[in-house]
Amino acid sequence: MIEELQTAIAPFYLYIKTLHVLSAAVWSFSTAVAWVYYLKPALLAARARPEDPARRARRDDFMDRFDRGAAFEHYAFALLIVTALLMLWLGNADLTRWNFLTAKVWLGVLVILPMEAFDIYLAHLGGNKARVRATGDTERYERVMAWHWTFFRITEPIVVVLVPTMFFLAIAKPF
Repeated sequence: MIEELQTAIAPFYLYIKTLHVLSAAVWSFSTAVAWVYYLKPALLAARARPEDPARRARRDDFMDRFDRGAAFEHYAFALLIVTALLMLWLGNADLTRWNFLTAKVWLGVLVILPMEAFDIYLAHLGGNKARVRATGDTERYERVMAWHWTFFRITEPIVVVLVPTMFFLAIAKPF
């Protein structure tokens, strides 16, 4: 049964790979401009003058928009995982040898999956700032905002290094 399914899907490998590459691009770059040019400056401005209601309002508005926009990143990430698993399965990947593919898999499992799980929580689940603000609990709202700010400070340098590394491994296949 499994072999028949694999045989039926195998002719679509290049289509799956195309979806994988497009998903990787959307996941990698969909929020970059919004972060660098809108949200990060708004967060920094609000932190510099927390008593300024206009800066806080701008921060809050940009964060709400950023969280909504991050949905594209997270949908792409889900498709990225599905297509990666399909390609590993269809290609009968040997993950017992150290090569570019196992490096990508381990980076994905050990770094990207936990990072994205926390990001999804912060943007769409319990850490969704718009929903928290709607409850009127300003203390919790500021706490969740601080968590997201900390998350960004930790993950920004990781992403700046990791994304080009993953693309390099996928394209150059250096080992």
